[in-house]
Amino acid sequence: MNDAVDLEPELELVVEAPAGWVVLDRDDAVDADEHALAVHRSLAEDLVHAGGRVDPAAVDAAARTLAAVTRTARDLLRGRGGLAFAHVGHPEVPTALWLDVLARPEHDFAAWADHRFDVEIPAADPRCEVHAVDLPAGPARRVRSTTVPDDVGAPVAEGVDVLVRPDRAPGRVVLSSRWTALAHGDLLAGLVDAFARTVRVRSVPAGGTRP
Repeated sequence: MNDAVDLEPELELVVEAPAGWVVLDRDDAVDADEHALAVHRSLAEDLVHAGGRVDPAAVDAAARTLAAVTRTARDLLRGRGGLAFAHVGHPEVPTALWLDVLARPEHDFAAWADHRFDVEIPAADPRCEVHAVDLPAGPARRVRSTTVPDDVGAPVAEGVDVLVRPDRAPGRVVLSSRWTALAHGDLLAGLVDAFARTVRVRSVPAGGTRP
């Protein structure tokens, strides 16, 4: 009798984030404020060693935004896996941009991703920009859209979302980004595009050993 069970392969993300991006710590056991302070102070220390100057009070104030973004990422991605990053271009400047990357092999995830890009995003913003792009992770669809929140007083957000159909792996890769600094939208979209070009994915056997 053969007790072997055929399991779907897993998708493993390989990301080499460009300079300026920091990984968001999604472990609820880690204090988000302390982690954000450590990140900003470390960047400030590097800048000082390179001959620059910083205002410690401005560094600590900027870290509060990174802490808030970290908590948001934890809430949105809890139980979904993936990776989350924020762009911190200068230790005195609050992060204006964050993104997450999910890679899943399941058919249900692929169906969800396709529906999001085919239906949900265009319904939310009929004027969204859609382009086909070739990325190292595979052929992709890039969508830049604007989201008007239902909550009164909440800021309008813009973002770039990318759907990748990996060449030699099942499932989908989904990159989602958001920012509210609309005046800098082209610059921030360019940062997301550069990040997307560093994302790669590989298929590994379920429970198998990774190289």
